[in-house]
Amino acid sequence: MLSGTRLIFLVRRPVGPIPPIRLIPLIRPILLLAAFAVASPHVAAHVGSPDVFVDAQAGPYHVLVTVRPPHAIPGVADVEVMSPGNELTSVQIVPLPLTGPGARFAPTPDTAVRSPDQPSRFTGHLWMMTAGAWQVRVAAHGDRGDGAISVPVPTLPQTTLAMTPTLKAMLAVFLFLLCAGFVAIVSAIVREARLVGGELPGSAAMRRGRIAGLAAAVLAVIVVLLGNRWWSAEASAYDRYVYKPLQAVPALDAGRLSLTLHDPGWIGTRRIDDFVPDHDHLMHLFVMSPALDRFWHLHPEQAATGAFAQQLPDMPAGQYEIFGDLVHATGVSETVTGSFSTGGIRGTPLAGDDSAWGASADTKPVTTIRWVRDDRSPIVIRQLTLFTFRVENADGTPVDDLELYMGMPGHAVFVKTDRRVFAHVHPSGSAPMAALRIAMPASAAAHAHHMAPLPPTVSFPYGFPETGDYRIFVQIKRGGRVVTGAFDAHVQ
Repeated sequence: MLSGTRLIFLVRRPVGPIPPIRLIPLIRPILLLAAFAVASPHVAAHVGSPDVFVDAQAGPYHVLVTVRPPHAIPGVADVEVMSPGNELTSVQIVPLPLTGPGARFAPTPDTAVRSPDQPSRFTGHLWMMTAGAWQVRVAAHGDRGDGAISVPVPTLPQTTLAMTPTLKAMLAVFLFLLCAGFVAIVSAIVREARLVGGELPGSAAMRRGRIAGLAAAVLAVIVVLLGNRWWSAEASAYDRYVYKPLQAVPALDAGRLSLTLHDPGWIGTRRIDDFVPDHDHLMHLFVMSPALDRFWHLHPEQAATGAFAQQLPDMPAGQYEIFGDLVHATGVSETVTGSFSTGGIRGTPLAGDDSAWGASADTKPVTTIRWVRDDRSPIVIRQLTLFTFRVENADGTPVDDLELYMGMPGHAVFVKTDRRVFAHVHPSGSAPMAALRIAMPASAAAHAHHMAPLPPTVSFPYGFPETGDYRIFVQIKRGGRVVTGAFDAHVQ
């Protein structure tokens, strides 16, 4: 930490079908009735944190956009647009491919619905039909004219939808009643079709009815088995379609960390030779101890196709976990994960944009950090929150000499204490700048943070995907040195 500098942490809330798997065989042919079952989030562009948050200008309007991609593709994405200034009269949203001809020819947009309780909040729902790089184009309208932004959204099918035991039992009962009713109707038709009014069926008619009922039962079983076979094939095909993240194999040799990337065979056009720089680096590598009391932000160099290498700094003995952010030329970002252990490293000094942080209970911090919140309400999951940090001198006055750190006023990492959730967030949001430049190549929003002098505050929009305890690492740059602060948050 930087001596004589004090960070104050502020949290401000802004105003404001799909095939299941592993199911009992008899009910699979009618599982489309359960297409809206709830799925749990898995790995996406960020680990366990698939939602996309953007803080930008849509023309004259400041807007906060949240896009929650569907867990299964095709599926419905939830879109939320908020204007802290409550200046918008209407909002329109439309999904488009991020690149290609489809990005230039937008279909008829949907009109987002204004919340009756929060007039500054608009919500809508959009179908995402295929996996890949998409964008949600937001058109904002108000008294000061019109504005638009595009939010890059990777649509990665993360899971199939599982059914609850209650729903399985209910559908099994319905299937039994349906088959039993079919058998009863066929048996009655054959048994009584030749009878006149008031005539009772004889033994021959009863025999014909039983034979017809048996044939109908055999036919029902055959249809159910064939339907089950078809559905199993469809479910298996979709299992191959479910997103499988790139795999990183770390290897440590004399203080040099090597990462070799492998594609596990996900269906699609993903490559490992098309990475583009994001903030001037192909990879942003975050190394953390399991207790989250040590943190490194490093930038490995590409040694070969799908291979990266980094000379590590000094590290004490222990186990470490890694999260590496990469962006493809398509605009889709991925986070690779891994771990390594060491008996201790006497490495090379940090240089360039690399930085480190370590907590110490034995020494008094030279930088005072206070967390100030506008209200005392708890932080809850899936709610967009602006995390604002103010940098102050030792005497409590705001600083006036902040510098850009890799083109940004700051960087933040949100990580759950069990490391099930990891997100690398910028003041512009959770979408990487490389993807934002593809979505808005001519927009000033892509370069809004290249202003000087910088204000003494920096904000990060984010919404926690799960309850639990989190650590937030915040990095700013001053006097040519990177300052890292660590903050703990409990999410209800």
